[in-house]
Amino acid sequence: MTRSLPDWRLPLRAWQRDAFDAWNAERPSDALVVATPGAGKTRFAARLAHALLADRSVSRVIVVVPREHLKAQVARAMAGAWIQLDHRFRNVDRALASDTDGAVVTYQQVAASPQTFAALARVPTLVLLDEIHHAGDQATWGQALRDAFGGARHRVSLSGTPFRSDGAAIPFVRYHAGECVALSSYDYARALADGVCRALVFPLHGGEAEWISRDGATMRASFEEDLERRHASERLRTALTQPGWLGDVLEKAHLKLLEARAAGHADAGGLVAAMNQDHARFVADLLERRCGQRAELVVSDLDDASQRIARFAASKDPWIVAVHMISEGVDIPRLRVGVFASNVVSELYFRQFCGRFVRAGGDPERRREAFVYLPDDGRLRSMASAIAGDVGRALRGRDRDDGASDLAAARREDSAADAGEFASIAATAREGHTLDFGPLFDPGRYFARADDAAPQRPEPEPEPDVPVVTHAERRDALRRDLRALVARASTAFAIDHKLVHATLNQRFGGTVATAPIAQLEARRRLLSLWLERRTYDGLR
Repeated sequence: MTRSLPDWRLPLRAWQRDAFDAWNAERPSDALVVATPGAGKTRFAARLAHALLADRSVSRVIVVVPREHLKAQVARAMAGAWIQLDHRFRNVDRALASDTDGAVVTYQQVAASPQTFAALARVPTLVLLDEIHHAGDQATWGQALRDAFGGARHRVSLSGTPFRSDGAAIPFVRYHAGECVALSSYDYARALADGVCRALVFPLHGGEAEWISRDGATMRASFEEDLERRHASERLRTALTQPGWLGDVLEKAHLKLLEARAAGHADAGGLVAAMNQDHARFVADLLERRCGQRAELVVSDLDDASQRIARFAASKDPWIVAVHMISEGVDIPRLRVGVFASNVVSELYFRQFCGRFVRAGGDPERRREAFVYLPDDGRLRSMASAIAGDVGRALRGRDRDDGASDLAAARREDSAADAGEFASIAATAREGHTLDFGPLFDPGRYFARADDAAPQRPEPEPEPDVPVVTHAERRDALRRDLRALVARASTAFAIDHKLVHATLNQRFGGTVATAPIAQLEARRRLLSLWLERRTYDGLR
């Protein structure tokens, strides 16, 4: 679509301005921008796309996201910056409507038909690769991305966790000494200091578990005991599947959520990450039995999973239980309490889960802490301590060098639980210590200048006026209207509906699949006129 965009008027945070200026100064073919979850990567991406579309350096923007339910979220954010992306695009469509600037698609879509996207990218194209580490989720996906977008004018990769647990290289990312190199990096410690993100507090819960191991031995161990990896995984899975242990933790988490709501955050919400779909249903049932709360359940085999996430985000409901569906990207700023009830203990997954709670936009005061309840498993404790340590060093003025290595240097071992057979018997929870960032959870107190002047922080970013309906959603509504009107015309004039469609295609050119909104509205007006006048002057 060739059109004039209004001047950019949306506010940017300091890191977004700096990252945009750094990119705009060079306009490289490939670049990686690293920003902690909640920092505003989508707003930065919109600024980039707006600049290139406005000066006509590109005529198309394609955003690739890891999950289906993120497509509409990104499209609406882009629409708030006057950029219209089709989040309903299907590979079989092959072409885009002329009144769109591009599309939002998933990595799976690209992998299924890289030639479709190579054709779309034959015009000058900006490709924005969100959470680019997903390019290595399957062996063929990285090559599919290269085939699809190797000819694009610009490729900008965005990530809050720019590494993979398996150590695989990420397409379109430059490496030095085994570490990915970022054009710009904005880590959690800096975001916390700037007031962009809220502080995380990790209440740890230990206790004792009893189970029958895969080798047939009856095991009993507390979380304070060091166990070999296999037995540590069995102990964790036992605790997470026992209603006594997990029920106690859920009760404590729910009380914390009620406390947050009573303190003025009236719609504060909670999220539980479950191990699998059966476990998610077990957790939801446990929440209802122990806390009297019905939870929204989101698992991949539900056809309306995306709608459930959107419904929860817009509601005041207290709890949502999910399996891998809200691990990254999903923006629900009102989340204040989490329970990590998953047995996936990789650094990548854990940081992504924690990232769901750092967004401060849903809190009227924006600076209050969030609480992530954890089993006191040594691996989880270590990862939570690493996050607290990162922030602690920054608060004491000993932050690490800026760069992609901030996150890439994190431990990469993927110690996900072994999937072998074992039988859990019992588990009891015991509240342990809490990992936090200092007295009163107020990191700002550590940022006094040498002259004791108060630190200068950017104002929290206001939300943009995002249109309620995207172009793609308007087109879908118009197409539904057209189908109904064509059916009425077919009946009223005793003409096959295919001939009515053929007449409209002949009159207006092209097909409904790629017709812009103005043409769809014109088709609707003509059909309405035929029905109103009871005359039809088309093909028979």
